Amino acid sequence: MPLRESHNGTLKGTDYVYTNGQRTVDQATGRYMITTSATNSIGNVTPDWIGGVRNKFSYKNVSLSFLIDTQQGGDVFSLDMYYGLATGLYPETAVGDIREKGILNKGVAPDGSANTMIVKNPGTFSNNYGYTAEPNKAFIYDASYVKLREVSVTYNFPKHLFEGTFINSAAFSLLGSNLWIISKNLPYADPESGLSSGNSSRGIFFFGFHCQQNERFG
Repeated sequence: MPLRESHNGTLKGTDYVYTNGQRTVDQATGRYMITTSATNSIGNVTPDWIGGVRNKFSYKNVSLSFLIDTQQGGDVFSLDMYYGLATGLYPETAVGDIREKGILNKGVAPDGSANTMIVKNPGTFSNNYGYTAEPNKAFIYDASYVKLREVSVTYNFPKHLFEGTFINSAAFSLLGSNLWIISKNLPYADPESGLSSGNSSRGIFFFGFHCQQNERFG
């Protein structure tokens, strides 16, 4: 598993071996060649920017407000994909007959020619995908997202209903939060989830859940 440098957010780990800028495939196995060093810079958790848009619309006694927020840039290492692809948890590991016939990895042979070697023994554990077949770099994903963070609808009761009472005004609201991930790049997971709430886990995703969706009224 890669380690993050606390002073600048760099994720370090194993990487592909490259030939002429392309991933190199071992012609004996059909699998990617992986660096022996685990200190390669393979990502950075720091986003390029974060922001949000809040707006409110009102018509007569009804108002609607919403908040959309976003993070653009930053990287995350997914331990879910690291292990899940190795164990065949995800559907892409069982497309067609790749478990029987293997896959052809995109890349080149060590001499720079196009790879034509299909992965040997594809039925063996993690020979096609996952942590034994690919370097840490393979499980780095863009942590960008756009979310519909909050929506509220409010109805303000007409004031004439309370004439002659001690009530000046009243309203009824429906509120929801974390309602929709509009876009993201991390597969099968919410990029805001992480290993824990501590800074040391930033950029490392492991068995995370989607942020809790809440609906309430009042």
